Amino acid sequence: MLLAVVLAWVCNVSGISCETPNVEIIQKAYEQEAPSSGVRHDRGLKIVEATCDSGNESGRFLCQVSFVSEDDPDKRLYFDIVAAALTDKGWVLTSGLCKR
Repeated sequence: MLLAVVLAWVCNVSGISCETPNVEIIQKAYEQEAPSSGVRHDRGLKIVEATCDSGNESGRFLCQVSFVSEDDPDKRLYFDIVAAALTDKGWVLTSGLCKR
C-alpha cells in the first residue's frame, strides 16, 4: 500500500502519467487509426479484455488483448499483442491489431 501511495505522489509531482492502458484506451486508440489504416481497419472490432505490463521508461506498454469482430459470423475470440504509448496527442498503438 505504501508503494502505491509513493508511486502516485511521484507521478503527481513529476507530471508523468502513470495510467496503464485498459480496454477503453486501447479501443479508442484503435478507432482513431481508422483513417490511416484503410482496408485493414475493422470497424466492428471490439476489445473485450486487455492485460498490460507495467510499461517501460519511455512510456510504452505491451498488452495482450482479446477481441471479437462483429463481421465474423462465428463470433470467434481473437488474440493479439499490442504496443501502446502515451504521446502528447493521447494514446496510440505502435504495433498490433494490423499495425505494421
